[in-house]
Formats: sequence, structure tokens, C-alpha cells
Amino acid sequence: MATPEEVLAPPPDPVTAAPPAHSRSVRPLIRRLHFYAGVLIAPFILIAAVTGALYALAPTIESMVYQDILTVEPGGQALPLSEQAAAAQAAFPELAMSGMRPAPGPDDSTRVYFTDPALDEDMLRAVFVDPYGARVLGDETTWFGYLPLSTWLDGFHRHLNLGEPGRVYSELAASWLWVVALGGLYLWVVRRHRDKPRTTHR
Repeated sequence: MATPEEVLAPPPDPVTAAPPAHSRSVRPLIRRLHFYAGVLIAPFILIAAVTGALYALAPTIESMVYQDILTVEPGGQALPLSEQAAAAQAAFPELAMSGMRPAPGPDDSTRVYFTDPALDEDMLRAVFVDPYGARVLGDETTWFGYLPLSTWLDGFHRHLNLGEPGRVYSELAASWLWVVALGGLYLWVVRRHRDKPRTTHR
């Protein structure tokens, strides 16, 4: 025969029932992994996003930063390319000419490229020449045709301009992106399932 306490005791609430032991053990681990992986890759994601946006705007920014060597005042008929190349060669007689990019527009300068032993293997020295008067406007180091600003942004975007340590960190952070994504998805699904209203059948 049941005691009065047993008769008056309410039935267990299914909503407040304790979660399975497996869920209690896995969820904290995934939450910690998600948090620490996020701390690891958050600086990389932020820097990649900002420098990627700046890299897309690099041509516009360079047109302002290097305006004095990239643009010229149109002055009639442009001189032959041979004369423009000769002017650049006269400014750097010790270097060997490796290429040339004629002025693409009437207000653009001509670029004459030289190999420079003082630069890295993939870099060239670009000499900027006024196509109308064969006047040397200046020179800059270039990397596959990119000016220093674009080169710096590209390096900061890929490896934080830290060389090999920066490259290792970037690759490590990128390899942990899937951990953060899947961990966040798991925690979101668990919370949605936990917060979902439950109906009890009588």
C-alpha cells in the first residue's frame, strides 16, 4: 500500500529530466575546443578580411600614393619607346633592362623594368618615364609587376609579413577553421534542441 507521501508526489517533469551522461561529457569538450580554436584563428580572420578588402582597393590607393610617378601631363605625341627606354637606361646604366610596359593611357607613365642584383629573385626595379619628354620620374621595386604597397598588402594577407613563422601560423589557423565551424554548428543544434518547447501527452 502506498504511503501518503508517495500518493501526493508529482510525476517527474520530462522537460527538467537530466540529459544523458554522453551529452554532458561531450558538450563541454566541444565548447572548449570551439572557444580556444576561435581564439587561435580570430586574429588571422580579422587580418585576412581587412587586408583582403584593402588589396581589392590597392589600385585606387596606389594611384594616390604613387601619383607623382604614375601620372603625367599629356603633351602631344609620345616619343618612341626606344627613346624612353634609353632615358631609363641612362638613369641606371649598371642594370640590365628586362622588360617594358608602354603607357596604357595618355596621362600614364611608361615603365621600364631592370634586373637588380640587390633585390630578391622575383623582384625587379621599375623606372617610370614621362612618355612625352623621356624624363625619368622615379623608380620603385616591383614584384610580378606589383608596386610596393600591393606587395606589402599581399604579404600581410598571406603570412603577416613575418616570413616562415607567419606562413606556418596562417596555415595552422586556416586548418582549424573547420573545427570552429563544425563546433559552432553542433553547439547551435544542441541549444536549438534544448530550447525547443516540448508538449506532454496526457
